[in-house]
Amino acid sequence: MTMQSSLGRHASSMRDPDPAAARRLARQAFHETGFIVLDPAWIQSWGDRELVKAIAAKVHGKAKK
Repeated sequence: MTMQSSLGRHASSMRDPDPAAARRLARQAFHETGFIVLDPAWIQSWGDRELVKAIAAKVHGKAKK
């Protein structure tokens, strides 16, 4: 006997995050619209990473983390 769940339709969205896909989408958004999405973890240089964080804090306010 097969049982069905009301959650079955959500199964395809229940997977682990794909960091490579996030980066591709961020790149695509930048090229198509100029919209900038940066994860500080993507930035190798400590100085550049801190600069990005400082700019984000200036624009959006200090992060809660």
